[in-house]
Amino acid sequence: MTATLFINAHLFDPAQGLDELGQVRVEEGKIAAIGPQLPVEGADVVDLRGQLLTPGWIDIHTHVFTAVGDFCLPADEVGIQSGVTTVVDAGTSGTLTFPAFRETAAQTAQTRVYALIDPSLLYIATSDFIAHRLGFAVDPKNQDLDRARAVIEAHRQVIVGFKARPTVKLGEIESPTLTSALILAEEYQLPIMIHLGRFPMDGVLDPSDLLDRLRPGDIVTHTYQPRFGLFDAEGSLLPAARRALERGVLLDVGHSGSDFSFNTARLGLDQGIRPHTISTDLNIFNTEIVVDLATTMSKFLALGMTLAEVIQAVTATAARAIQKSDQLGSLQVGQEADLTMAELVEEEAELTDGRGGTLSVNQMLKVRGVCRAGQFRKIDHTPYALPHSKSDLEIRQLAWVGAEHVNEEIP
Repeated sequence: MTATLFINAHLFDPAQGLDELGQVRVEEGKIAAIGPQLPVEGADVVDLRGQLLTPGWIDIHTHVFTAVGDFCLPADEVGIQSGVTTVVDAGTSGTLTFPAFRETAAQTAQTRVYALIDPSLLYIATSDFIAHRLGFAVDPKNQDLDRARAVIEAHRQVIVGFKARPTVKLGEIESPTLTSALILAEEYQLPIMIHLGRFPMDGVLDPSDLLDRLRPGDIVTHTYQPRFGLFDAEGSLLPAARRALERGVLLDVGHSGSDFSFNTARLGLDQGIRPHTISTDLNIFNTEIVVDLATTMSKFLALGMTLAEVIQAVTATAARAIQKSDQLGSLQVGQEADLTMAELVEEEAELTDGRGGTLSVNQMLKVRGVCRAGQFRKIDHTPYALPHSKSDLEIRQLAWVGAEHVNEEIP
């Protein structure tokens, strides 16, 4: 493999305090050297003048299991084509379909793909919410801990935790999926990502009861969910949410189409409730709203977070959330050469939150390139930043109407 030398880069790794002009040399898929002036011999030279060079971005909430159901998006469109070197599929496979997930999504993508597995035997993510319509998302018979353990042990290289939708049969107070996730997460010392918000056809645990059950390192996604979330009717943080934060529970954005509100984000940020990780929850419903991870990051810059906070939320902190800090999330010699190149551009734009809210911005983060395991590619535009065909747009609009009919976009 030919070496690559990135020159004139603004090296930016907030977790390490790195914020300076410099060069990075990549050899054999790994970071070989970082410094102000490195040897050129034997290397392809890439000039990054005017660009940030950061650790490879990590999106910890995506849906990329396209082989089953019609809810997901291709991993490489959400991933490297959008400047994201690592994606985590958030629960679009249960245990029965996980071998197919690994074979068709994780092993075929150029993007590094991990999974937060749904501990249920079967979960299928579809545009018509079939897991909820048919009732198996809340059926105790859809849980089998021994079979789940066998799948986890066979696919431990890919599974980085669990996704639990805390659904219950109407009138009941125990969530079979959450119960299984708590048992398995404790056994394997892995985090649980909790979907915060309501679901079609099913009940959900009260947020306060749910939050009190979470452990240090567990992740709440849809932090700025405007309904049935972390904040009470007056906009104040729930006491249970404060207790969870004090225990070390992490907050993830999980933008999605309907589970994020600018107003709720402002309420939270004004109270000091900042996300630990920024993620997209990209799926077929929301590409026009979310677009890519860079756009979601740009929204939080406009809402008052610093560039260092935003970059750290998709690098070092994201790596820590999935227990991969030893491999990902920093610019260190010897680590795999996963790098993202971006530019902070002066650009006026009107961004949307999916719930009718708009945000005027005058700066946008734009992805300019990506290096995955030493392979560099320039990026002129990300896949969902381009106009869709009329037929594609109509399909997505129809799907969105279906989601609004049941009040929430999931999973």
